[in-house]
Amino acid sequence: MRATPIWADRNELLKFHKEAEALTIKLGEPYEVDHIIPLHHKLVCGLNVPANLQVITRTENRKKAAKWNPND
Repeated sequence: MRATPIWADRNELLKFHKEAEALTIKLGEPYEVDHIIPLHHKLVCGLNVPANLQVITRTENRKKAAKWNPND
């Protein structure tokens, strides 16, 4: 929660989690909310804000882990 700034729209954040849940149910494969820029990384510190979120499969999220490449 410390990565969520006070100005972040919590309803928008919730939409990402609902989308992940809906895709999991619809497609039968686990989906998760991923932070594009990781919350914990030696070079960067992402935020828990809508612009830094994406919904991807659990498998993709595990492969990505806390990796970050500024060229992506």
